[in-house]
Amino acid sequence: MIRQHSTTTSVPDFMKPSVLTRIISFIIASVILLSGCSDDRQASISSEPERNPVLLISIDGFINSYVDRNETPDFDRFLRQAVQAEHLIPVFPPNTFPSHWSIATGLHVENHGIIANSFYDYELEARFSYGPQGTPNDERWWGGEPIWATAEKQGKTAVTFFWPGSEASIYGVQPTRWMDYDGSVPDSVRIDSVMTWLDPAGETQADFGTLYFSFVDSRGHRYGPDAEEVDESVKEMDGLIGYLLDRMEAHGLSESLNILLVSDHGMAATSPDRVIFLEDLINLNDVDVVAWSPAGMLKPREGKTETVYQALKEKEEEYAYRVFLRDELPERFHFRNHYRIPEIILLADIGYTITNRPFFNNRGVLAGTHGYDNRDPEMFSFFAAKGPAFRNGERVSGIEAIHLYELMAHLLGIEPAPNDGTLDEVIHLLKTD
Repeated sequence: MIRQHSTTTSVPDFMKPSVLTRIISFIIASVILLSGCSDDRQASISSEPERNPVLLISIDGFINSYVDRNETPDFDRFLRQAVQAEHLIPVFPPNTFPSHWSIATGLHVENHGIIANSFYDYELEARFSYGPQGTPNDERWWGGEPIWATAEKQGKTAVTFFWPGSEASIYGVQPTRWMDYDGSVPDSVRIDSVMTWLDPAGETQADFGTLYFSFVDSRGHRYGPDAEEVDESVKEMDGLIGYLLDRMEAHGLSESLNILLVSDHGMAATSPDRVIFLEDLINLNDVDVVAWSPAGMLKPREGKTETVYQALKEKEEEYAYRVFLRDELPERFHFRNHYRIPEIILLADIGYTITNRPFFNNRGVLAGTHGYDNRDPEMFSFFAAKGPAFRNGERVSGIEAIHLYELMAHLLGIEPAPNDGTLDEVIHLLKTD
């Protein structure tokens, strides 16, 4: 009988069943734990707040009735997913530069100082005129802090493809990308550029952007707000809205981008039959005319304030205007307290033009204009907003443009600079109050 060798091969401890079982269990547990950590990390990434950039678009001189009276399939496409106001109430005076700068800063005109599209500053001894000319980055003109500067100062990336005042350096801050205004740049190029800058996979990945279109306003001035030429411009704008929506989809922005589609003022019809000649009212040698129509701003020569004011007051009932000393202007205008505002304001009734005969004989009058009392319905403008933050398919009562800065700061998650607006007045536009 052959006896088995009683001596067995030594088994390392880590191969013994009890130990091996523990090792295998540890490995399995580690894999599960690591898998769980991976899931947790993925969940952490996916739970990060979604990036929702904000795009502010202005269609200069645009009003609700332009959409209501025309076939506008792309506006309709936008509005089906948007919250729309019955109207947007601009600041006084409702002109392009004052209104756009108030939207950007949340300040009334008396607090930012852009009192008209063109005016003379007697302290700076220079004229502001659509720019101002030759010094587009001169921040001496621009009071307040625009939303793009607020965003940049707080670590956000802002881009502007035209907006009145966006070329200016404000306290040394400018948008990451911006353009000097050039009206010849095709509108589709403006859209393409901003979509590229906002693209979440692009190089810039901007948090805030602006677009600006002026041609509807231009035709309203030239032909009047009820003209066929204006309707044609509305259809052109409708096509651009469609192009914008298509480019949003191409850049992966359809579900994430919050858009505020606004206008700066309305438009009223005027005519050569409704003209106020200033020389029929006062001696023009007694004043400097800081701004003309419809909100005439008069700086009397030394010692002439009372003479000029009384002359205008005596003819107020005969002519279609109201005259105010600066300190007597209705408080709702918020147009008293800036040094650029002169002593006398002559405000034409809706549809009337203040001019002088040499200018009238040479140039006539515009067929449409703005700048009247900002509470005249003809001065009301357009507002609609679309995106993940906004209610959709709803129409709300009118809102004031002065509150849009606060709304944009809220959407961007940044602390607003001091301003005259309040979020409470526009919070109802959002899905969650």
